[in-house]
Amino acid sequence: MRRSRLFLIVGLIAAAMALAGLWQWRAHEKDGSAALARGLSALDRDDVRTARVELMNAIKGNPRSAIARAAQARALAELGDGAGAQAEVERARSLGQAPDATRAVMAQALFLQGDFAGALAEARAADLPEDQALAAAHVVARATLALGDVRAAGRALEQALAMDARDSETWVEVGRLRMATGDQAGAIAAADQAVALNAKSAPALGLRAELTRTQYGLVAALPWFDRAMSVDPDSVPVLEQYAATLADAGQASRMLAMTRRILALDPSNARAWMMQAVMAARAGQDDLARKLLERTGGRLDGEPATQLLRGVLHLQDGNPLLAVQTLAPLVDAQPWNRPARTLLARAYTDNGDQMSAAATLAPMVEQQDADPYVLTLAARVQEALGDRAMADDMLARAAWPVRPAASVFATALSNGAPPADPGTARDNIPYIRALLTMGRKEEALDRARLLNRANPGAPAAWLILGDLLQANGQGQAAVRAYEAGANIRFDRDAALRLVSALQATGNGARAEQVAQLFLRQHPMDRDMLRVGAGYAVGRQDWRGAERLLQALRAQIGDNDALLMTDLARVSLEQQKESAALAYARHGYALMPGNPATADMLGWVLLRTDAKGPAAVDLLEKAVALAPSVPALQMHLGQAYAAAGRKGDARLALNRAASVRDFGNRQEALEALKAL
Repeated sequence: MRRSRLFLIVGLIAAAMALAGLWQWRAHEKDGSAALARGLSALDRDDVRTARVELMNAIKGNPRSAIARAAQARALAELGDGAGAQAEVERARSLGQAPDATRAVMAQALFLQGDFAGALAEARAADLPEDQALAAAHVVARATLALGDVRAAGRALEQALAMDARDSETWVEVGRLRMATGDQAGAIAAADQAVALNAKSAPALGLRAELTRTQYGLVAALPWFDRAMSVDPDSVPVLEQYAATLADAGQASRMLAMTRRILALDPSNARAWMMQAVMAARAGQDDLARKLLERTGGRLDGEPATQLLRGVLHLQDGNPLLAVQTLAPLVDAQPWNRPARTLLARAYTDNGDQMSAAATLAPMVEQQDADPYVLTLAARVQEALGDRAMADDMLARAAWPVRPAASVFATALSNGAPPADPGTARDNIPYIRALLTMGRKEEALDRARLLNRANPGAPAAWLILGDLLQANGQGQAAVRAYEAGANIRFDRDAALRLVSALQATGNGARAEQVAQLFLRQHPMDRDMLRVGAGYAVGRQDWRGAERLLQALRAQIGDNDALLMTDLARVSLEQQKESAALAYARHGYALMPGNPATADMLGWVLLRTDAKGPAAVDLLEKAVALAPSVPALQMHLGQAYAAAGRKGDARLALNRAASVRDFGNRQEALEALKAL
């Protein structure tokens, strides 16, 4: 046979085989079998989004494929679509698939829809296959925890670990259970174990990021979120937590980009719309915030953040009755939530219900560190009720220039009996605080020690112990307790308590270090911005203090009299005289009965060489309001000296210099010598 003919025959055979392969490929594509194979392969790789698309094509090619339906149910359940997953399971079963083959995925689908009893029935079915037992145990743990049965959830995860102690997903579930029960140290250990077992697990890395956020701070968590995203850039749960962390860290543009990414993956994602609504509200775009909030479809209405935002928007919209209806359940559920309680009192006041406003404000007014706004609002309420004496007392407290140390926020005893179990934080912490409020300090301290011994990994147990040690005069022991709590969870409560305790025990340098560390991780925290600015002023770092105060001003606006006073001082020290005068005048206009605002306006007028008696008059008013504050006496003495009233100057400066712990005592003494 000639060589050319041989090549022709071989070519014809190859073409025939290619045509046959093409025909077979088209046949497989048409009947969905090829798409099914690709979908199952994607599921095995945990690429659920690709799997969902391929399985949709498989079902389109063969709508009666029970295998494709069941596989699609798995993909939809992993993507959080409980209703879709349930529908696919039911279709697969109707097409002849045995119910036992889809027990675990049906349990997950029902759990996602809030049907916890149904989920438990599927996960605990007698015909549950052995290869689904681990996944079913995870559902049992989540469902029983959602029903409040912590012990049952723990038993389910113990069984899961007995099946496979090296399953990373089980350790993630263990970590989340420990988080829910307040065992932060245990949750961290579980997350570390999950990452060690599978460093490419987005859920494990995401959990470690969340725990790092509470243990060390917002900024420290970002690299962990980046690691999780590098593993699975389309993980919506991780993206949600990442976006929330960016928002709290003040990185609004990155947060907005992240929420847009979430919505590209999941257009109906309620949390992404909610974060955008909060961002709009913070920017003063209330109408936009309302529209974005409506996009959540009411799915987050039971959550505190949503209730708080709705309350704010109702107040801004002039609907105090709707604000009351929104905020009252939140305050009932979280009596320690100060912003919610303050807003609820405002709503009652705007609605003309002064008695309810007074009752709502009472727990905060009783606190030693009640802020001026709360006290002023409470005074206006008492005026409306006709109690002028009580109103005057509250206004005097609001005007006092030195705020006392923070005190614990107590709640009333629901009954005289202590909680049956001394080791449960949820029941015992309110009880311990109530004991403290009633003056039963020793009893409260004993109870706090019992709680701490039962929960050494719970930061809340360390903080309440520190509160009681502080109240009993054991300052150094309180510092150690607060440090132990802060090492597990370095949040605002732990940081502020630790700063206050360190300052009270004479360790101001360490207190400032803690404040600076917290601000590096939480640059938007309002309370710590004030504290940090105070330390910067103490170092005479006027530029640093101004930066922190301006960051606070960007959040709360210009209606805080003491903030205006602080800005006036740092501006004056930097020779920004026109700005200092504007701030001081605005602060005084906001709160003319406050000695700090009167003193600052008088001092600015004096330092800017303003002519006339206004400076002396204002400084005399400040001293009349708060005669025991040495800084005010010193300013008045210097004003008298500038006016040539040496006798009056000597008297005021002597009063300032007689206070041994006055920070500027040496300056007062030098001013006396100069007379």
